Amino acid sequence: MPAPTEQIGTTAPAAPHSAPPFARGPVLLAGLVTALLLLISSRYGYLSDELYFIAAGKYPDWGYMDQQPLVPLLAAGLDAAFPGSLLALRTPAALVTALGIVLTALITRELGGDRRAQFLAACAYALSPWLLLSGHWLAAATLEPPQWLLLLWLVVRWTRVRSDALLLAAGAVAAVGVQTKFQIALLCFALMLGVLIAGPREMLKRRLLWTGVGVAAVASAPALAWQAANGWPALDMGRIVDAENARPLFLPTALLYSGVVVGAVLCCLGVWFLLRDEQLRPVRFLAWVSIALLAFYVIAGGRPNYLAGLYGMLFAAAAAGLGNRRARGGRWSWVAWPAYLLSALLPLALLPIYPLPVIARHPQLAAFSRMYETGWPELTETVARSYHALPPDVRERTAIVGESYTVTGAMDALGPRYGLPRVYSPHRGYWFFGAPPDSATVVLYVGSTRPLQRYFAHEQQLDTVRTRLDVVDIAQGIAVTRYDGPMMPWSRLWPLIRAG
Repeated sequence: MPAPTEQIGTTAPAAPHSAPPFARGPVLLAGLVTALLLLISSRYGYLSDELYFIAAGKYPDWGYMDQQPLVPLLAAGLDAAFPGSLLALRTPAALVTALGIVLTALITRELGGDRRAQFLAACAYALSPWLLLSGHWLAAATLEPPQWLLLLWLVVRWTRVRSDALLLAAGAVAAVGVQTKFQIALLCFALMLGVLIAGPREMLKRRLLWTGVGVAAVASAPALAWQAANGWPALDMGRIVDAENARPLFLPTALLYSGVVVGAVLCCLGVWFLLRDEQLRPVRFLAWVSIALLAFYVIAGGRPNYLAGLYGMLFAAAAAGLGNRRARGGRWSWVAWPAYLLSALLPLALLPIYPLPVIARHPQLAAFSRMYETGWPELTETVARSYHALPPDVRERTAIVGESYTVTGAMDALGPRYGLPRVYSPHRGYWFFGAPPDSATVVLYVGSTRPLQRYFAHEQQLDTVRTRLDVVDIAQGIAVTRYDGPMMPWSRLWPLIRAG
C-alpha cells in the first residue's frame, strides 16, 4: 500500500489510492457459514434470552434496563409472523454473522491486504468461538459485532477515498446501533479519541461527520429519556454485569472468545501492526480505539464479549500486516493453515452438529449443552397444569410471578400455547413491565427461592418441574408455589420485592 501524503497532525488530504481486488473466497465462506447456521437452527430449543426477547417485545417501549428496543421488537415480530419457528427467529443471526465475515474481508482490502490476506482474516472471523456460536441464536450480542464492523469499515474506507458521505453513513449505522445497545456510543467516542491521538485530525473538521453524530444523538434521545425517567436502570445493569465478571480475567477471556489459537494471536498482532507498520500508519487510530475500549471495560467493568465488535477489524489489521511482511520476504507463512485447522476444533465441537446427548456426556463439553436444551417447554407445561387445576373463580384472581427474567420470559413467551395469562416478575428488566393488579389475591410463584413468604398468609407447594436429564437443564427442580392472603396490595408490594 503506497505511503499516504498526509502526516499525523496535519490537515493536508491524503492522495486516494486503489485498493487490491476483492477476494471472492470470503463471500463463499459467508454463504457456507450461513447455510451451516441455518441447518442447525432447529436442532435445539429456545435459549432463555431468546424467550426473554420475544416476551419483552410484547411490552414495547423506548428503552429497557438491559438493552434497547431493536432485538425485542425483532424477536417478537418474527415470532408473531412465524409462530414457533426457530428457523425464522434465528435467520437474522446467521445473516449478520455472514455480513461480519464479508466486512472483515472488506476492511482487510481497505488496509491493502491482498486476496490471501482477506481470506485469512475472514476465516479467523468464521472460526471465532464467540462469533460463530452466537451466530446461531438471536440476541443483542449477536447483532452488535457486525454493526461495529460496518461502522469501522466506513471510517477506514474514508481514510482512503475521503468521501464524506461515508462519515454520514457511519452516523446512520450508529443511530441503528444505539437501538441495539448503548456500547456503540463508546466505540464512537473511542474513534474520536483515537483520531485526536494519531490522526487524521482532518476527519474531525468534516461537516458530515458531525451531521452523522447529530443523527445518532437524535436516534438515542428517546432511549436516554426513558432511562432518565426510570432512574437510569442501565447503570444498575452495569453494576450487575461488573459483579458477574472478574476484571483480571477480562482480557484473557476476550482473547479466548476471539479464537483459541488464530483469533487470539491475530488480535494481538493487529494492535501491534497498527502501532508499528508504516503502511498502516493512516489508520493507526484504530490501535488506540482498541486500547481505549479495553481500558474502559477493565476499569468500569464489562463482559469479555463486549470487545467482539473489534475482532474483525483486528483480524484485518493483522492479516494486512502479515501480508506486508510476506511481501518483504517474511517467513513462516506456511504456519497459517495448520493453525487455522487447530483453531477450528473448539467452535466446531461446540456447534450442535452432533447428537446433543453426546455433547452432554462429554466431560469437557457438558457445560456448553445448557445453551441448547433448557427445559422451558416442560417448565411452562408444569405451571399450566397447576394453573388450570385451580377453580375458575380462583383463576380469575390469580397472578403468575416468576423468580427471574429467564424463567418469566419462558412462561410469557410460551404461555399462550398452554393457555397461560400474562406473567410477571420483579427481576431486573421485567420489573419495569409492571406489577400484577391489586385484584390478584392468589399467586403462583415459580422459582427456587421464597421471597413472597413474609407477605402472604398461606403458602403451599403445588408442583416441581421435572425434565429429561440427558443434557444440562436449568429448569429442572424449579418449584411452583401457591400463595394466598396478601398482607398488602401489589401496588405497595411491588417496589419491596424488586430484585437485581
